[in-house]
Order: sequence, then C-alpha cells, then structure tokens
Amino acid sequence: MHFSKNKILLIAIICLSAILLFLIIKLISLDNSKPNILTPTPTIVPTPTPDPNRPISILLLGYAGGTHDGGSLTDSIMLAQVRPHDQKINLISIPRDLWIDVSTDSAKPNYAKINYLYPATNSNITKSKINEILGVNIDYYLALDFSGFTKAIDQLGGVDLKITKPFVDEFYPIDIGTTDTCGKSPDDIKAIEATMSGDLLAQRYTCRYETLKFNIGTTHIDGITALKFARSRHSQTDGGDFNRGLRQRQVILAIRDKIISPNFLTKIIPIIKTLKYHLFTDITTTDIEKYLLRAYEFSKYKTESFALTDKNVLMMSTSTNRQSILIPTTGINQYQSIQSFVASISAKP
Repeated sequence: MHFSKNKILLIAIICLSAILLFLIIKLISLDNSKPNILTPTPTIVPTPTPDPNRPISILLLGYAGGTHDGGSLTDSIMLAQVRPHDQKINLISIPRDLWIDVSTDSAKPNYAKINYLYPATNSNITKSKINEILGVNIDYYLALDFSGFTKAIDQLGGVDLKITKPFVDEFYPIDIGTTDTCGKSPDDIKAIEATMSGDLLAQRYTCRYETLKFNIGTTHIDGITALKFARSRHSQTDGGDFNRGLRQRQVILAIRDKIISPNFLTKIIPIIKTLKYHLFTDITTTDIEKYLLRAYEFSKYKTESFALTDKNVLMMSTSTNRQSILIPTTGINQYQSIQSFVASISAKP
C-alpha cells in the first residue's frame, strides 16, 4: 500500500496519540469549537479568529486491563498541558490515592480513591471531576492499558531510560501465582492473618514477588521493563506513589526521544494495528488533521514535570474504612490549594 508523505505523517500522529505519549500532546493547539455565526440582523457577522496559542489539556490514564487484580483502576493519572504561547508542555501527575467524591449526585456522596473514578463513571464525568479538582478545562482524554503500553514500546525497539536515582524493589508483584500460599500451611496463614494486614501481610508471601534493581545511568529497556520501572512503588529508597509518578514521567520523556528519531516512520503501521485494541480516546481523526500543520513547531517545545504531593498541596490521612489516602491541605472536597498550585504552574514563564 502506498502512502503519501502527508498521510504517513498523519498516521504517525494518530499512532502517537494512541500510546498516550508525546507527539500528540505537542500537536494540540487549535480551537476545535464549531463556528459561531452571530445573526442579530440579516448581515452575517463572522466568527473572530480562534486564538491559535490557547492552552490545551489532555488527561492521560493508564490502567492494567486484562485479568490483573483491580484491572480497571487507573493507577496512572497525568494531565498534559500544552502551552503554545510560551512553547512549553507541562506534565502534572495526580496520585491515585487522592480521596474524592466519585458520585454524580451531590446529595449522595460516595468517597473513593481517584483511581476508581474512571471505571465507576465514564470519560466525560472523569474529565469534569478532574476539571473541578485542578481548575483546568480538559479538552481530551486518552486511556491505555498496560498490554498496549508494553507492546508499543517493544515495537519501537525499546527506549533508552535515563535513571537518575538507583533503587531496589524487593516486592514487585508478578502476574502469576498471586494466590500461591508459598508453602505456608493453613495454620501458618491463620496466624499471619491474625496479626497483619495490607502490604505487610501480602509481603509475607514472598513467592508472589520479584526483585527489581535499577542503577544510575542510561539503560536500554523493553516494554515489560519500562512498565515495571513505571509501576514499582515498594523500594525502601525510592518507593511510594509520588516517586512512581516521577518515574512515569521519565518513561514518557524516553518514549518522546524515540518517536522523534529518524527511523520511527517504519514502525508506524505495526503500532497502529496493535494499539487499536488497547486505546480509548475522544480525540478524533478530524481533530488530529487540524493539528498536523504545526507538528514540527510543537516538536521543539520544552517539557516540564510536576506532581501533586504531600510536599505541596496534599496531606496523608486515613479513610473511615481505614484506607491510607491523600486529601487536599484545605480539606476533603476543598480544592483551592490544588487549583492555586496548578495556576502557579501555568503562570510560570
């Protein structure tokens, strides 16, 4: 099949949007609203020209999918803000443990962690709720499962990851044997469960885990390793959801570097065929075609990473059902501190 140069580039853009990654974020700059013709008299008043430099925001969601435990929960949540005015892209990580009301009826609140919002509702409600939390209008969303993520990276030929902090995670969960008793007798299990709970209990079943180790430096990794790097959270030195969010942003930057390399075009078709089974999005082909003309310009944008953490706008807490959660420093359902923080990011030159 023959593709013109322009069609190849368009396919590349569609493909990149499918993997939740960098180039599609850089392509969003034009206003996609419908023409608004004012006709108070028979004289037609033309619509003002849309601002080509208005910011555009894309919600990026990553979930396990398949048969994974809690496979529909979006444990990776990130907002990409494209800012043509100052030629920057901001990536803002939202921790999965943020405690919010996921109900659609304010008279009947239903509190849960934010990673439950998307599977419990739909994309429009998810965008609206995160808009409320961040104070940012969200134009699009992209949701990708882990299988699509790993396959896409493999079809790119892997990525080069710049590891700035070494870490060891002795409790990375394996995908098989999650109910293995690891040789423990029923009496052993009863005794353990009587005195432990949560991660401490789970980690007594050591056969359900593998050890991950990453050293400082640049290393070439495949899709599975990239996923492990992005998901790991039990390191004694670099664990927790906040550090995991930082590593997820590192992986995005590594993929960005790969997809702007000269040999990327040869990988477009296989990636498209793979990811069409793993992606959900409301970005249309028509939208993408409009962004095509400025693709090269946006590829030069600077990317900066930020996160909502307990060092700025969040604090640790415990829910009524004894879950470890995060809430805004201004209180549950009070998002002024978060909105001010996000606004300050947007105001930075």
